[in-house]
Amino acid sequence: MKVLFITSTRIGDAVLATSVLNYIIKTYPRSSIFLASGNEPVPIYTNYKNIKKIFLIKKKVFKIHWLGLWFKTVPIKWDIVIDLRGSIISHILFTRDKYIYKSLDKNIHRLDELTSLMKTKNLPSPSFPISIDNLSKAKKELSKLNNIIAIGGSANWPAKVWPAKKFGELINILLKDKNFKKNTSIVFFGSSRDIQDTRKIINYVKTKNVINFCGKLNLLEVCAYLKKCKIFIGNDSGLMHIAAISGIPTIGLFGPSLESRYGPRGKNAHFVRTKKSYYELTGAKDFNWNTKKNLMNSLSIKSVYNKIRKVLS
Repeated sequence: MKVLFITSTRIGDAVLATSVLNYIIKTYPRSSIFLASGNEPVPIYTNYKNIKKIFLIKKKVFKIHWLGLWFKTVPIKWDIVIDLRGSIISHILFTRDKYIYKSLDKNIHRLDELTSLMKTKNLPSPSFPISIDNLSKAKKELSKLNNIIAIGGSANWPAKVWPAKKFGELINILLKDKNFKKNTSIVFFGSSRDIQDTRKIINYVKTKNVINFCGKLNLLEVCAYLKKCKIFIGNDSGLMHIAAISGIPTIGLFGPSLESRYGPRGKNAHFVRTKKSYYELTGAKDFNWNTKKNLMNSLSIKSVYNKIRKVLS
């Protein structure tokens, strides 16, 4: 059985979409999956044995990247096409079954939409296989650290980034909290694009036990390293979703994005949002979705700290 799986290019959406991938593999364990994806999330698919080929989608003007994908996929006889991008490709390819994503309500969580798309009651939880090498590397690298607080201090949109000073002050409060013994370590995760935001936070942190892994780890390594941490606190981002599937207590910080749609999911997944609602922050008719203005200021240090204490109690 051949399956074409056109998945999301953003890391957060791609992580959530692994629930569909896991469902297909569970339902059709001998299926051969051909995956179409942007470059950034590709590492999370490394250890899937059912994935036989990855078609890289490089965005081009006039959306001609879809034409390139069509030329690669049209010669193949597909049994199932799953398109989480809602592209034209899935409409014109011949296949036995099609599942084409279309967002209907932004108040419905992305995972719930995917469950409806696949016409099932329950999808497997989002997850991706991590190798023993990844886990061993994390164990070796972090073996001498205690009570690791993982921080995701950036996001793909400046409006979603909690101010560095508040992040720093929160960390300094946590360093004195009874939940964290002496020698607590602060570890920052993110891509190379997150280095600048992370350095701003570090400037406010009053401890030398700080490690900045931004830009130094691939996504599989990030997940393996997070498993060794006591808690993750971070902005709404792909990193937040990876923390949630790692199983550690995860607290996502929300403001100009909807927690009802993109909140972290999992047994230990939680969120706290700004005093101002999503609609207060973004509801103006002339709201600029490209704004670089920070919209997280109404999220207080106290509210985040109280959530952390509640989660760890």
